[in-house]
Amino acid sequence: MTSKSQWDCIRQNMGVWHGSFKQFSADGVLLKDTPSVLSLKETAPNQTMALTLERSPQDEPKKVNTLTFTYPGPAPYTYFFESGAFSQGSAQWSSFGQFVTEFSLKVGDRRVRFVVAYEGTPSYTSALNYVTLICETQTGGTPFKIEPVALQQMMGTWQGGGEMLSSADGRLEKSDGSQWQLVLLGEHLLTWCCKEQPLGQRAQSVDAQSVDAQLVEMTGDKLTGEAALATQTAIQTVVPLKDKKSAIPYQLMLLPNRAYCLLPQEIRRDCSFRIEVGWLSEWGERSRFIRYYDRRGVWTHSALLTDTLSSPGSSNSV
Repeated sequence: MTSKSQWDCIRQNMGVWHGSFKQFSADGVLLKDTPSVLSLKETAPNQTMALTLERSPQDEPKKVNTLTFTYPGPAPYTYFFESGAFSQGSAQWSSFGQFVTEFSLKVGDRRVRFVVAYEGTPSYTSALNYVTLICETQTGGTPFKIEPVALQQMMGTWQGGGEMLSSADGRLEKSDGSQWQLVLLGEHLLTWCCKEQPLGQRAQSVDAQSVDAQLVEMTGDKLTGEAALATQTAIQTVVPLKDKKSAIPYQLMLLPNRAYCLLPQEIRRDCSFRIEVGWLSEWGERSRFIRYYDRRGVWTHSALLTDTLSSPGSSNSV
């Protein structure tokens, strides 16, 4: 259980953050890139905080949003961890209208935020609409490595642990049994498997649909010139996957600044699902955040995990 109050955890985000809002379509195309400056300050000790967000869209007037919130925090469904990381979103999925979740991962003077949005369809499912990636550095902080994470750098066995938050009672538990594997079987088939303990005791395995060999190569280390530029806007940054148990289609979206998302392409009734985001703050080291939903579409728990690449490689079996 965290020894810090929620207010103290929120304080980890105080300061001025410089970054940008990069919005991607569901197939990985960069739609917008908007510079931003966000400031968070405590206006009255242990009582109030003020947030100001300035965005500067190209060829448009500057947009300024302000928010003031009081102790103990901004919203009932937002939980902050000791590092300053947080997640928020609807407690219940609905196929009507928009379904949105937000995550923030923080390491030192940098943080990576994700906004994942789904839209309802006429068939009473929800389809992935867009992902917004917000990479921010505090004034004078460590710059980001701007290159996208490559598929080969994700492959192998990752092990670590962290904390899991139960939505039912707000209980926070340690998780010491986290394992995440992404391997290449043969020339074209990817298999992803992960296990988290103690709240996420069920292992979940996902198989890729047939992935073109060029797709794997195009997300590798050897990209140069026009090919490297193309990955910033083309669908080569999206790898399709399929859940063995529920047949929900997933996709691994490789993003700039060493970030990624592992998301359902479509959310369906009577199918449990998970929404995962991650950030390789250093090669072989990463943070990831997961929200879990049951077959009724109810948020059950969240996990904030840190793991390291213990067994690199792309030809192992799971």
